[in-house]
This record gives sequence, structure tokens and C-alpha cells, in this order.
Amino acid sequence: MGGAAWRQSRKLWSRAVGDARGERRRRLRTGRLRRGGERKRMKRLSIPGLRNAGRGRARSLLLALALSATASAAMAQQPVIDFRPPDIAAAKVCADRKSNDALELQWSNWDGRQLPSGVEYRDLDRELMRLRNIDADKYFDTVKSAYDLRRQEDPYYSRAAYLLDVVALYVEAERFDELKATGFVMELETIGPSATPGTINFLADLYLEGKAVPQDIDRGIQRKLQAAYNGDPDAVLFLAEKTSKGEDVPGWDMDPQLAFTLGFSSLLGNLDNAICGRVRRIARAFESGEVIAQDHALAEAWYRFAADLGDDQSAWQTARYHLSGEGIEKDNTTLLRYLQQAFDADIVPAKVQMAKLYEEGDLVPPDLGRAMAIYDDLAADGEPVGYERAIQLLARRGLDTPQDRQKYEDMLEALTKLPDAPGWAFSRLGVLTQEENGLWTDQEASRRLFEAAAERGDGEGKLHLARLYLRDGDAQDHQKAIAILEDLISTEAKAGAIDALRNALLCTAPDGPQIAEWARWKSLENEDWWRLFEDVTEAKLTDKADAFADLQASAIGGSMKDAGGVAAILTELEPARVDDIIEHWRALVRDHDGGEASVLEGAYNAVDTDARREKIRSALQQLADGGDIAAMAALAEIYMNEDDAASLKKATDLVEGAGGRMKGSVLWHLDDAYREAGKGRYQPPETLLNEIAAFGDFQALLFAADRVKSDERRAFYYDRAELIMPCDIDALGVKAGYALDAGRPDTADEALTVALALSPEEGWQQVKLGDIYLTLGSIADREAAFKLYTEAYEQGYRPAAWRLLDWYSDPGSRFYQEDDHVKLLTELLNSAEPDELYSIASRLKKAPDSVRAKISQVFDMKDAYRQAAGAGNPVAMRELAKLLRDGASVESEKSEASDWLEKAAKAGDAEAMLMLAQAYAFGVGVEHSADKAREWLKAAATAGDETAANLLSGLETN
Repeated sequence: MGGAAWRQSRKLWSRAVGDARGERRRRLRTGRLRRGGERKRMKRLSIPGLRNAGRGRARSLLLALALSATASAAMAQQPVIDFRPPDIAAAKVCADRKSNDALELQWSNWDGRQLPSGVEYRDLDRELMRLRNIDADKYFDTVKSAYDLRRQEDPYYSRAAYLLDVVALYVEAERFDELKATGFVMELETIGPSATPGTINFLADLYLEGKAVPQDIDRGIQRKLQAAYNGDPDAVLFLAEKTSKGEDVPGWDMDPQLAFTLGFSSLLGNLDNAICGRVRRIARAFESGEVIAQDHALAEAWYRFAADLGDDQSAWQTARYHLSGEGIEKDNTTLLRYLQQAFDADIVPAKVQMAKLYEEGDLVPPDLGRAMAIYDDLAADGEPVGYERAIQLLARRGLDTPQDRQKYEDMLEALTKLPDAPGWAFSRLGVLTQEENGLWTDQEASRRLFEAAAERGDGEGKLHLARLYLRDGDAQDHQKAIAILEDLISTEAKAGAIDALRNALLCTAPDGPQIAEWARWKSLENEDWWRLFEDVTEAKLTDKADAFADLQASAIGGSMKDAGGVAAILTELEPARVDDIIEHWRALVRDHDGGEASVLEGAYNAVDTDARREKIRSALQQLADGGDIAAMAALAEIYMNEDDAASLKKATDLVEGAGGRMKGSVLWHLDDAYREAGKGRYQPPETLLNEIAAFGDFQALLFAADRVKSDERRAFYYDRAELIMPCDIDALGVKAGYALDAGRPDTADEALTVALALSPEEGWQQVKLGDIYLTLGSIADREAAFKLYTEAYEQGYRPAAWRLLDWYSDPGSRFYQEDDHVKLLTELLNSAEPDELYSIASRLKKAPDSVRAKISQVFDMKDAYRQAAGAGNPVAMRELAKLLRDGASVESEKSEASDWLEKAAKAGDAEAMLMLAQAYAFGVGVEHSADKAREWLKAAATAGDETAANLLSGLETN
């Protein structure tokens, strides 16, 4: 360090420890006085490495410490400071005696005639400063009167100290014109050399900021220098900050590391009840890293030091550090200790965090009741976060009882009445209103709520409002909806907005589909990602990692269909981990209606054992018992697939128990199940039809329209269905099918016009649209379907090939082309999986002789079956045995045929069992054995072969 800097540092420290104590003398004097004359001494802090061995020794020791820190730390962009808390016994000197509410109540009731009795002046200073910080303008007269009274009765409260406090009050209240009229600032200036360093620093701030005096940067800097050289820590730190940023301050050459160290030392001061505010300032400096090098470990140490002195805000900051572990070694014991301190002091974020621990069962036993009680207490105190967390916890637990649902609604309503209520609260309340009353009742109430949410910038509220405009509005509302949706897509990439915009531009456009306008947005359309993973393998998942990431993001974002898709894909890949997969994804989508049921249903469809299926069914049943409509729908689908009267009754009970909120697709499936069971069509009870009118989705409303008797009611349900129809190929297909059954071919054509405007490009879309055209039945429609199937097959979408094979089953059809038939069958045979080969070969057997002849020249069926049999496919084993036996010219081929037949039978193929029984009965290719013949005949019958069952029955009768 240069000589000038050395002399300056000695001068600074001399004043900091000695002469600069002028400002603190007033605090010390007033601190020793209680109103009534009682004296109380204050403890001087002992900084590590220092002892109270006299001012001179303390000065030299601290300067040596500062110089050592300077020498040992390399300069970075911000100075590196090693300044640690002093080693003292903890004493609760900072504990607040009153909450802000209690403080405001006390001073609001103060008569203003005399100061409160029994209050030390230092505590009075603190309370008045707190009032000033809470609302200086509101409490201006109260605080000013208290200062005036103190000036009258406290002989140690100098005019300069009074002016400093009162001017600070005017500045905090931003009453600058009134302050100028008082002349107090000029009076402070006239005090001159006798002013304390704190007063000079305060004046410097006024000049630098231009408050109550004309802004004068040079004069402000000069005052800062004067205050700093007289030991004011704020001034020292101000100048240290400027020079640490590379700014040149004439008259100030001190090294920033030394300046910060001395400034913090002086700032620390005495062990009084205001020390914790000063300690927090030091901690924040280390935490932020804005003016000195960031050091989280030191920041945590200073917060913990303040907490041990009784500062509850610092206790929360300490706990926060041990929650995040940022820059420190986490310690759960420390975390719980200081979190409890902050919790007991009613620090709001600490109470929220404690409740979260109870919610999650981290570090404390899980206790959702305790967590809810904490949130309820916060809400009772008017804290918005209390309402917000209680609402979220209620949703997470599930609104299983009327009491929970009522509390959820009450909490939402209370939250919406608070100042600055979040927009999402209005959105959820609007959705709740629709759920309780249906889409068609009290529409104005839900509309007002969604408008309030949209005004507050809530994306969900905007989306719901746009949907209302599209459903119920006029042409002007339609344009408003489009503007809202385009903004949501552009600024928030809001899930669901692109679907709603597609609906606005194609399905509900007043002047017909706006195809050109939709083309601008089509590239952003969500794909049906789950379709990309049919017959998924790990290699396929790796190849489509981005698509799978999109699928997961869509699921988390609220697409329950995609949530089921993710669960199915992961379960299919790792069935042994199905429990972990279900638990993880149920937690992720729990807050979305139907989320858990979608995950369970997806996993159910992918698991590989009855035991696992039964476990998932039990979980669905538990949700269904709690009123989860999606779980009831999933269970109904499962029961419908069981193909017995008892299961069909259970499915019916679930459908009717769910009422009008049951998915419409399930109603149509139930109708199919009734017909397949020979019970005729399903006719819902009148109560269910009425509930569908209020709560039903698109397909449910169409189902009701198909079941009511009068034309008026049929039109009522159909019109409502049209208003809420999703704008996708599936819905358009349902609409077209319904229109055909109802004798409305024009409506079906309109649905197809919109479907074409969707411009399907994926194979599955083309097949779906082809199916719709095929249903319409005209020659033109069949030509369109054939073209779509062909395009899908050329893209490599394999299900399209089966559609085309159906077309080629009739050589007399106008669409039949023999060369195309040969090409299709040859390609399918060459690419067939072992379990597909027999099905394709069966189609080949039904083909014209000319087609079979051409294929036999290029494809060896026996060799294909041999490969499939070698891969373990029992049907291929059986069919290979047939080919070998029918064409056997040598004994070895007959023997090989028998071997494959036995392998097929042992692999569980019922037809092979019957054939093997016949072989043993007649000694064909095997040694005759009546016992083995009966054994395999019985096995075939047990496996479900009707011919074997009849033969066995006849043998037993005889």
C-alpha cells in the first residue's frame, strides 16, 4: 500500500474508533437513560482477534487485521472480504417486543400529550423508526409529535439529533415542499463542524438524490468524504462501493478491501437492540455479491449470528440457506432449529415452508392436517399465500367430500376479494361455477370471472374467455376470441390455445373455414405424439427422444390423453417398474381433473400380468369411489371388455352413477356392448338424459340426441353438441357418422369439408379421414377414401395396408388393380413380423389364382414360416408343420413336420393340439397312441378349440 493510502487509512481508523463515536455517544447516552432515571450499560462487541484493551490497541489490531485481509485476498471484479461475526455469547437483544400490528394499534391509540411511560429512549427511537418504515405519511403527525415531546423532555436529545430525525421523517413521507418550508435542512447545514458524521452523511444523500434540496453531485460527494473521514460507516461503504466498481473519487484513495473491512467493522458498532438490522446489511452484501465478492458461507454465518441475537427475520434467512444449500453445507438440524424460531415469530415464508415440510413429509412426519391448519391461520391473518396454499392442498388431496368442496369454493371467493388477487383464482372459480351449474346455466357469472382473470393477465382465464366468446358470442366476439388466442400462442405458448384457434378459424368461422389464415398457425399444432410410439421399443424411443419429451411436456401441461400415453409407453418398456411409473406420474398430474385416472388407465392397458392389472383396477376403484368421473369411465371401459353379464351390469352402474358428466365416448361404447350382448341398444334413463343436457360433452350430447323421441329435443341436444364440438378429425368423424344415421347427409358433407381443411398429413389422420369417407358410401366418397388409404400406406403407416387389402378382397371392384394387389401382398409378406405372417398368408389364400402364382415366384412361404417358427411363434410352427406334411416326399420331412407340430402344441396353440391328437390317433408321422391322442384332445378342448371339445364330448358319451 502506498504511503498516502497508509496515512489515509490510519486517519480513517483513528476517527472510526475515536472521534467518529460522536454519533454513537448520543445513542449511548440515551441508551443509558430510562424515563425515570434508571441507568443501563450496553455491551461492546468483541470481534475475533480483538479485545477491549484500549482504543489504541483496538485500533492497531483491527488495522492489522484489515491489512492482513488485503494482503491475503486477490482482487477480483468485486473485492474479496473475509469479515466474520464476532465470537460472543448469544443474547436475545434484538427480539421484537411487538408485532407490527400491535405497534400500529398502540400508536394509533396514543393521545399525543405525553410519551409512553416506562419506555427507554432507544426503544422509543426504534418504535418510531418502525412506524416511519411502515407508512411514514400515515403516521407522520404521530411520529413528529413524539419527536417534539422528546425534544422537550430529554436533555440529551440535541437539536441536531432532532433535526436529523425529523428531516428523515419528511423525506420518508416524501413531503419535500413542506420540508423546504421548514428550513430544517439549511439549519442542519449551519451546524457545520459540530454535526455528527451521521448527519453529514444524511445531508450528502439529500444532495446526491436531490431531495428537499437542489441536486448537487459534487457537494454530495464532498459531504460523503467528510462523513467518511469522520468515521461514518455508511459513507465509508458508499465510497468503497464506488471505487470497487472502478470509479475515481478525488480525495479518496483507500483500497476497497480495506475500506469495506473498516466500514463493516464500524457499522457493527455496539451490542444494542438495533444491531441486527446492521448485521443483516452485512449479510446481504455477502449474499448479493453486488459490491463485494459473493460469499454465501459468510452471508449464512452473519444471518445466523443475527438470529442468535434474537432476530427472527435472520432466522428465516438462515433456514432458507439450509433449505437450498446454496454455497454452504446443508445441515438439517440447523435448518429445523432456525425455521422453528422464524415460525414461532410468525414469519410468513417460514410458516409456509414449515407447512410444506408437513405436506411432503420431509424432515418431519407427514401431516396434511397440520399443514392445512397453518395455511388456515395464514389465511385468517389475511395473507394471500395462506389462501393460495390451502387451495392447492385441497385440490391435491381431492375434493372428495361436500365439506372439502365448499371450503375450496369459500377459499377461492375470499382470495378473489383480496387486493391484488391473482388471476388464476378467478379462473378456478369460473371453472368451478361451470362444473357446478353446467356450461349453459349462469353463464354471465362465469363470464365475469373469466374476464376478471383475463384482466389480471391469467392465461387460463383468457383461454376460457375466448372459448366463451366462440361458443356464445356474435361475430364481434368471434374476432375478440381470435385476437386473445393469437396473443396467447405468441406470448405464452399456452396449451390449448392452438386447438381453440383451430376451432375459431375452421370449425366455427361464420363464413366457413378460413384455410389460408389457419395455414399461418398450423405448424404450431400439437401432434398426437402418443401415436408415434405404437409398438414402442427402447431404440424407437431413443430415435424419437424429442417427440417423447414433447409428449411428456404436453402431459404435465394438462393433456390427460398424453399423460395416459406416457404411462403406457413407459410401462410397456419397463413393466417391472410399473408401480414407480404410476406413482411418479400420478403425482405430476394430480392437480389436473382426470389426471390420475388417465395415468392408471394408460398403465393398465400396457401391463403384462393379471396381478398388475388387478392392482391398477383397485386404484381406479378407489378413485371412482371418491367420485372421480375419469376413473369411473376407465373402469366402465374395463368392465365392458370382460364380455359377461355381471361386468356389463357394473359398467352400466358406473355410467349412470357418473350422471351427465360421464364421457360421451363411454356411452357409445356401452351401447355397442349392449348390442354385442344381444340386449339391443342402450337406452339411458330420463334423469341421465337431463343431466347430459347440463353437463354432457360433445359425444354425450350427440348420444342423447340419438336417444330422445321428439324432434324438438333432438334438435336441442344436437345444437348444444355443435356449440362445444372439438375441432379435430375424431370429433368430425363422430359428427359425420351421427349425421348419416340421422339422415343428414349435407351435415356429414360439411363435416368432411372441415376435416379436409385440417389437411391431414400423418398416416393415422389419413386413415381416419378415409374411414369417414367410406362411411358416407357414394362412389366419389369411396374414391376419396381409397386415395387417402393409398397415401397413408405410401407413408409407411401399416394399418392402411389392411384397409387396402379389404378393398382388394373383391376382384370385381372398380378399384381393383391386380399388379397393386401383388405388390401390396409381397411387401407385407417381406416385412411381416412373426405374429403377422399367418394373417397375411390367410389373405393370400383368398386372392385370385393369378395373384398367388405371381407371389409364389418371388416369395418362399415355407422359408418364411421356418424363420417365424424359429423365432418362437407357435402359429408359424403349426403352419410350417402343415406345409411340410402336405408336401413331404421323404421320411425326414414327415418327422420334421411332427416335431414342429408338437412344439406348437406345447407352446399353447389349440389347433396344433387338435392336429397332434389326430396324428397320435391315426399314427400319422408319430407312433400311434390312444392315450396321447386323448391327452392332446383334452388339452385342445381346454384351450378353447370347439372341434376338440365336441370330439371329446362324443368320446366321453360313448
